[in-house]
Amino acid sequence: MCYNVYTAEYAGHPNHVAIYIEIEPDAVDIIDRGRLYHVTGNLLQGMTYDPRDSKDPQESASFVPDTKIKIGTIAQGDLARFETECCRAVPPPPAQLTLANKRFDPSKPLYRCGEWVEDVKKLAFEKGIFKR
Repeated sequence: MCYNVYTAEYAGHPNHVAIYIEIEPDAVDIIDRGRLYHVTGNLLQGMTYDPRDSKDPQESASFVPDTKIKIGTIAQGDLARFETECCRAVPPPPAQLTLANKRFDPSKPLYRCGEWVEDVKKLAFEKGIFKR
């Protein structure tokens, strides 16, 4: 059995980006429809990897319309590999700003949730965990 994999955005400045895997689209309890893979936190304190069961992103009040984009599929048996070999293998964004909103290292671009998602996606495709 294969599951659909999406990216989705939630309103913010900049928008929050996550990977959503649709596990049971017709589940009675909407919280059991899928799983969200993302990092939470901020650039002052750093972020942490925070996977969780999730409703469809389109059912969230902060979902940005038209941003749920199918990127591929994943075999049911590869879910644990995805979490271990991709999500946990890519370090979450560290603290990068001071309280005065100055970068610790101005020579490096900011690394946010969206960049983390892109790195996780790239790794999942390279390892053959995600299929197009």
